[in-house]
Amino acid sequence: MARRSRQDEPGSWHHVINRGLAKRPLFEDKVEIRFFLSRLAREVRRGRLEVHSWCILTTHFHLLVRSPIGKLSEALRRAQNEYSRFFNRRHRRDGTLVRGRFFSKPVTSLAYRDILVRYIDNNAVRAGLVRAPWSYPWCSASQYVFASGPPWLERSWIEGEANAQHDVPFRGEDYVRRFGGASSTAMDNLVESRVLSTQAASDDLDDLVGGAPAEVLTWMRRKAKLADGGRIGQPVCDTSSIRDAVRNVQESDGQWEVSPNGHKRCAFALIEVGLLRTLAGQTWAQVARARGSTLSGCQRRHGLHRRLMDEDPEYARRVAEIGAEALRACHPTSRGPDELG
Repeated sequence: MARRSRQDEPGSWHHVINRGLAKRPLFEDKVEIRFFLSRLAREVRRGRLEVHSWCILTTHFHLLVRSPIGKLSEALRRAQNEYSRFFNRRHRRDGTLVRGRFFSKPVTSLAYRDILVRYIDNNAVRAGLVRAPWSYPWCSASQYVFASGPPWLERSWIEGEANAQHDVPFRGEDYVRRFGGASSTAMDNLVESRVLSTQAASDDLDDLVGGAPAEVLTWMRRKAKLADGGRIGQPVCDTSSIRDAVRNVQESDGQWEVSPNGHKRCAFALIEVGLLRTLAGQTWAQVARARGSTLSGCQRRHGLHRRLMDEDPEYARRVAEIGAEALRACHPTSRGPDELG
């Protein structure tokens, strides 16, 4: 099967990842990390890459990059190939080092770009290596917080977002306040679901996070129609936040039944199927597994959900409320601690 072509327009942003083959170490010491970073620096100097956030662990790396001239593939291919040759010479080995061509996912939402900075920073924390991202030396968080690091790190966007008072110089405390909060399980799950998603649809996250209830409802109605036909789009919420939001309302309000086709149905079962499709962007197979049901059963429930969204204002209102609660749980408004940890 032919490879999917990358979306790499000039000026586009990307989340870039790669791992060692068969989960073997990709970087065995600081000499190898520094060499890999030097290859990235070379591509920055050539004008093919901007690196805004990065983290390197033993088995893999994450980058948040911008592609200034649409040459991301060439830049990363050269950096990886030169690093692989260096690693093989150093260890007197041959053969493939990385799992394959690097993975990249376009980042078209400011809200998601914000999430990715925290996700990338917290890689070493999730691995149990440090308690705070800026304590890990092979991550850009330490370079922002302690005003250190190489000239090839592009600081303009992150420092601009973190510095609320643009008339005073950027400080490390600004970064901690803006990006220093630990990434939540919900946010981590959202990133990982987007990494696995094959959807190339536009990202509606900026419109949904903090959107007015009427705007969220309009979006949900439109997405329900698309999802009913098989198109689902990018995930904007993790599955746990959705299921928790549905369960919380169900436990609070008790039994609620609807009769869209003359037969009584549990409204919460329909809502969960609908939100797993529209907010979490799940496939029919994933929804069926989550619900312990069949594909055809989930498709029937989604058809009823879509119908009620159009015909029953009370049902639509409550769907929007539950969806908004799930979004708030997945995208908390806190900006992190005010001081260094």
